[in-house]
Amino acid sequence: MTAALELRDLHFGYGRTAAVRSVSLTLQPGDCYGFLGHNGAGKTTVMRLALGLLRPTRGRVHVFGIDALRDPVAAHAQVGALVERPGFHLHLSARSNLRALARLQGLPRALAAAETERVLDLLGLAAAADRKVGAFSLGMRQRLGIAQAVLGRPRLLLLDEPTNGLDPEGIADLRAVLRRLVQEEGTAVLLSSHQLAELDGLCNRIGVLREGAMVVEGDLGWLREQLRPQHRLRGTPLDALAAQLRQRGLPNERLGDELRFDLGAREPATLLRELLQHGDVRAFAPEPVTMEALYLRAAELQSQPPAATAPTAPPLSPAHAPMGHATWPRLRAFAHELRLLRLQKSTFALGLLPALLAAWRVFAHHRHVQHNLARTARGELFSADAGSGHLATALAMQQALPLLALCLLWLASQSLAADLHGDTLRNTLLRAVRRSDVVLGKLLALTVVAALAYALLVATTLATAGALFGFGDLEEVSKNGDRQVLADARDVAAVLLRTLLHAAWPLPALLATSLAASALARRPARALVFAAALVLLPELFRERLRDHAGWLLTSHLPIGLRDDSVLGWFGALARGAADALWPWQASALTAPLCWLAAGFVATVLLVRRLRLA
Repeated sequence: MTAALELRDLHFGYGRTAAVRSVSLTLQPGDCYGFLGHNGAGKTTVMRLALGLLRPTRGRVHVFGIDALRDPVAAHAQVGALVERPGFHLHLSARSNLRALARLQGLPRALAAAETERVLDLLGLAAAADRKVGAFSLGMRQRLGIAQAVLGRPRLLLLDEPTNGLDPEGIADLRAVLRRLVQEEGTAVLLSSHQLAELDGLCNRIGVLREGAMVVEGDLGWLREQLRPQHRLRGTPLDALAAQLRQRGLPNERLGDELRFDLGAREPATLLRELLQHGDVRAFAPEPVTMEALYLRAAELQSQPPAATAPTAPPLSPAHAPMGHATWPRLRAFAHELRLLRLQKSTFALGLLPALLAAWRVFAHHRHVQHNLARTARGELFSADAGSGHLATALAMQQALPLLALCLLWLASQSLAADLHGDTLRNTLLRAVRRSDVVLGKLLALTVVAALAYALLVATTLATAGALFGFGDLEEVSKNGDRQVLADARDVAAVLLRTLLHAAWPLPALLATSLAASALARRPARALVFAAALVLLPELFRERLRDHAGWLLTSHLPIGLRDDSVLGWFGALARGAADALWPWQASALTAPLCWLAAGFVATVLLVRRLRLA
């Protein structure tokens, strides 16, 4: 039988401190494995290593025969987990959080909805399914964390201190759920806890971890046999019965109205017959070997030999097979991130603000043109231009595009940092996706949002400019009513599409740079500062770069200080400047592309090195 989980010789350290030392353990399908140890013993670290949240300095992790270090996507398709505190998107409901994770796991829409309802009902959260998770109590969040762990019927379940925050009713419910998973569905469960009473009667195997090293591991029944349980005796006269035990070489101690002693190799029935000849024995039975006794006396035990038999797991029926699949991880990660952005209210606001600013700028320019024409007609001005849709478009885009860039910088800089701060990135990585898939999914989803926001900005600008000015020639009107063409509409219209395409090209580069800042900062507020610094600080070297300043990202975005971007060039053409110059035309594509590639690679490397607590 292929082991559900096999850890071999795992080592891991924080700096020079060894947190995990040569840990090995094996779970078979149908095992409920109690992973014991005091706080700080290394249980959570071992679980993170098994789940790929940390990478061991040495050792192997296999999940149903799959090398989880080499193929984490296939391995995670079999696994559900809850590691320490559960992390969720607090502004979303419990149902929305679970559905998003189910879709990320690869479940179709209808099946994801059905599976979400199943686990909500299983964990007693159906009545609170539509409440925002931010309003949940600690116990309800813990239930939701267990719900996401069993989402999709995983074949292997890793639960780290799952009873934290649960009331007695919640603990009883959890025990019932785990018994059903193990006994009926054949799920392998690794259950860590320092509350030993919670594991008693639930686990068939245990392992004890102390100071990062496994001190004992084996079948629970076998380990209890090794401890040779003490016997207890109650009767009268108690002193005479104690004396008879001592005469037979059985030292004993008195505990109230009972005697406790080690039976050794003696037969219980024979000893009982002898004692009955010297008194009245009312109770005579072995003392139950509790989890606490096993833990406290672990140093006296040796780990069970490899030949020990494992329980026979029930066959995995199609109804209990893991849901979802490990194919198309990049596409699933992209769809997941896009779904979360769609559910985030600020996404719509950030996309709408630049379009509103552009419309306002066109209206303001129209009022300015009309005001100057009225003054010219009164003879207060010698001449004034009559305005054009092309010039209004240039002016509006020069003001609105920096706002769009700022909105996108904020959105991208919060993406990874908010996930890290709220522990939601861990839930994502526990699904069948790689870290690089998550980074690519975030970048693509943000690019889609940027494209839609830019399309809305352009459409609003063109529609408003066309309605107020039209896209004819830019003419100068004198106080005598004479008209002279300053900019031919055909010449300007010929470069309009090219200008709009080049103006959009730096936006994905800005997103990738902000994502790198997000991964580097790991905190939302710091991430925004880091992202702004990465984009703007290179401006300090503009004078030194001189002819090579086109490699600065700000050379291709209007930032308010100056505008030598494609929009500045287009604005000059729309005004009729015959000598309009676009100084960075040669690097208009290559510079943003280099920023995009550098930001993406840096983000992937940073995320791969993340140690997810």
